[in-house]
Amino acid sequence: MSVRGRARWLSALSAVVLLFPGLAWSHSTGKKNLKPSKAAAELKRARQLQKDGKAAEFSKVMLACKRTLAGERRYSCCIRGGCNECAFEQECSCGANLTEKLKLGEKRKGVCQECWAGWKAGRGLYDGINPEEITVSDMDGAMMPYLSGTSLRPADQPMYMTHSKVSDWSVMTMGQAHLVYTAQSTARGGEKLFAPNWIMPMASRQWGRGTLTLRSMLSLDPATITGRRYPLLFQAGETAYGKPLADGQHPHDLFIELAAQYTLPVGERTSVMVYGGPRGEPALGPPAFPHRLSASENPMAVLGHHYQDATHIANNVVTVGVTHRRVTFEVSGFNGREPDERRWNLEKGRMDAWSTRVTLQPTSRWAIQFSGGALPEGPRVTASAQHVRPLSRGYLASTLVWGQDRSHGLANSYLAESTLRWKKHWAWGRAERTDRDSTLRFVTGEPTRIGQVSALTLGYAHDLPRPARWLSASMGGQVMLYRPSASLRADYSATPVGAQVFLRFRLDTAR
Repeated sequence: MSVRGRARWLSALSAVVLLFPGLAWSHSTGKKNLKPSKAAAELKRARQLQKDGKAAEFSKVMLACKRTLAGERRYSCCIRGGCNECAFEQECSCGANLTEKLKLGEKRKGVCQECWAGWKAGRGLYDGINPEEITVSDMDGAMMPYLSGTSLRPADQPMYMTHSKVSDWSVMTMGQAHLVYTAQSTARGGEKLFAPNWIMPMASRQWGRGTLTLRSMLSLDPATITGRRYPLLFQAGETAYGKPLADGQHPHDLFIELAAQYTLPVGERTSVMVYGGPRGEPALGPPAFPHRLSASENPMAVLGHHYQDATHIANNVVTVGVTHRRVTFEVSGFNGREPDERRWNLEKGRMDAWSTRVTLQPTSRWAIQFSGGALPEGPRVTASAQHVRPLSRGYLASTLVWGQDRSHGLANSYLAESTLRWKKHWAWGRAERTDRDSTLRFVTGEPTRIGQVSALTLGYAHDLPRPARWLSASMGGQVMLYRPSASLRADYSATPVGAQVFLRFRLDTAR
């Protein structure tokens, strides 16, 4: 790599790294509504013990802190065990909301899944509140169940983020960046250093009887993925320098989401949601791959991206949804054209596409969706299931996806992926099978189906010492094995392979 190339990479990577501290600093300036707890000093000590990996001492200190917080009526669940989230914030928003409702004489007593589980297990109390009357409700935290756009996650899924209170607003930011070196075999592959990244600041507050959420998502991919692509064998979709991409993945736009969402409860078990903005994700497909917990450590795009979740960046999106108990039904209108190569701007375009989606959450560990849409180039249908299994020192997150695109005939894609977190260890796998068209042969005109490719990815990473309280890091690598159908082997080889090594940084308050 030339000196000029190295300098360009260093400046681009610096921009990514500097973006995260800026958001964390803005969070630290938020004013808390409550005075500091008597446990504040010990909570600071607990954070350091957690960072140093002293699990036994950390648990002992946290238990004492939780008892102090509960005695001060700030904290009300998970006195033993739990996620520690509310304890580190020195208040329980569910408990505060409930006591306020009691003062106002309201009958609704819905709380988040974590508080409900804690109270039902006898961990924590609030005077005047009968745990038997408590129900689970996402209405008091309308921002939390969502990943990309209005895609729902399992309620038990952990969320990595920073959080603060600024006046009446609850401000949360999710984000991560990878620094990746990839090498892909065959003459059609190649090697490259690149840095995919995204950051998602959100702010939510009570507004009238409902909850208003301002959502945004940004990426510096246009600067940190040079040449408008990174090597990825058998990948196709969008263009670079006016030509269809083949064996490469495009960068994401600077503006991935600029939208607002309003959720209004219309009963104990029912709510209405309106979402929209100049850039966002319509109700079509599963959560986009950069945001799925089952794909959190894998820095590479899925091969079926443009059959499954490519509409996660769409223009002029409006979505209306209704949630009743465990079922959510949504309808969207949006501009169905894919983004152009000008990655720093917002495109214009009238609503020329629509979609509808039904999401089921049969238990707190599942989120299952069925969706379909009419796009300018043709219909698209998807189905997916997300599952998370909490473990004593981690979790196992899995996703199944099927996507069918009919823009150039009938094309199917299938995906199964899982990520296991155990203490400081990460292990994951992804299996894919997807149809491919004549774009891979650089054929102009209407694409036609020419074969299929199967791919298997296996990876491992290990947590590194935290660079900051609000930032986690890991180092890892993975291997990708491809098996093309007979019709594609002449263009590649019988068993093409790829490999990546990377550093990963993620916004994540130490809890």
